[in-house]
Amino acid sequence: MILTLTLLCSLAFFHFFGKAVKKKPAVLYGICILLSLVSIFYPREGGLPFLDFFFKKIMQRGILAGSLFILVMLAPVLPKSFSGRKTIYLLRGEMAICASLITLAHNLAFGGKYFGALFLGQGHISLMELHAAIVSCLMILLLIPLTITSFQTVRRKMQAKTWKRLQNWSYLFYLLLYLHIFFIYQGALIRGKGEYFFTLMLYSFIFGFYGFLRIRQYRVQKESREKKAVPLLRIGGILPIVCLFLSVFYSAGKYRAALEANVDKIRAQETVAESKESADNAAENKGSVESIGNGEEKSDSALEASGDKASANSTAASSDSKAVDANSASGTYKDGEYFGKASAYNGNVEVKVTISGGKMTAIDIVKTKDDEEYFFDAQKKVIPEILEKQSTDVDAVAGATTSSEGIAHAVEKALEQAKQ
Repeated sequence: MILTLTLLCSLAFFHFFGKAVKKKPAVLYGICILLSLVSIFYPREGGLPFLDFFFKKIMQRGILAGSLFILVMLAPVLPKSFSGRKTIYLLRGEMAICASLITLAHNLAFGGKYFGALFLGQGHISLMELHAAIVSCLMILLLIPLTITSFQTVRRKMQAKTWKRLQNWSYLFYLLLYLHIFFIYQGALIRGKGEYFFTLMLYSFIFGFYGFLRIRQYRVQKESREKKAVPLLRIGGILPIVCLFLSVFYSAGKYRAALEANVDKIRAQETVAESKESADNAAENKGSVESIGNGEEKSDSALEASGDKASANSTAASSDSKAVDANSASGTYKDGEYFGKASAYNGNVEVKVTISGGKMTAIDIVKTKDDEEYFFDAQKKVIPEILEKQSTDVDAVAGATTSSEGIAHAVEKALEQAKQ
């Protein structure tokens, strides 16, 4: 949905402002640089909903850059009958430069995590994320010369054949772009996010459609220089389709296994709850019978019971005192709200733990600098398990191990205060 919306908005912008962009492209480049800088330093919390959506979902995640690259990719192969082809074709150079500038924000927003893990061994990333990071490095190496030679001032100083030969590397860039997208979304599907399948399917359709149109265009052209590129073009057209079908079978199995595991967990919880309820009912019935028997005994020895009342009160007070000491020794917490802070992936994570009735009843994230998507994966699994077990001894989330451990350690820090 976001990809489709971004593609339509980008196409509409260049349709209405295309002439102005063609006359003064430097103004648009400056705007792209400014938006990229704002995106890099945009706060994680406290922003307006519209700005949050634009900078976090569209800019930082590379949706806008990817949409512009897709338009540039499709421009030469779209049928001439397509109404927007002329606009895209005439402005594809400016679109490519804008997409490259915006890609800077995407790489800086996510590069600290993925490139740090790839080159410095810092933190933990999944196998799919590792593949995406490697592909991203290859894309950057290709993008630098392709972007520089897209400027009209540079292009005019180059020979036409040399410029054309260099720009042919854009076919490989498009292929790497799809692989990068595939690995990112495939990793999300493996983690059980089935909603990402339709987005991956849309990307696969677009890139597969491009490959089909490229091969079709080649067949109707007779220039020998076009024939040299056909093996790569065929790979570019077939690979997205193959990857899509592999994704369907692999991720569907993983997602189904996750669902089944969740169902088994719910059933186990229901069984435990039913067993506990049965035990409580049995204890209640037993207590009722004992209460009746005690009532008969009290009617026969009322005087004796009243004589022992003072002794019973004294014993009860002593028992209450011992119970308090036992609760303190076993770690019962004082009611209130307590804060804890611990190290996570991109910095500290701070939590607020609410204690009621001596137990943890709520855990809220006060502040974090970790990546929103992967931190959310850790948060939605770790916090419910801590509350359920009343313990921080829980399993970390695959792909978000450091964030999971950070949450658990922060809760431990807060509980240390609650014991004082």
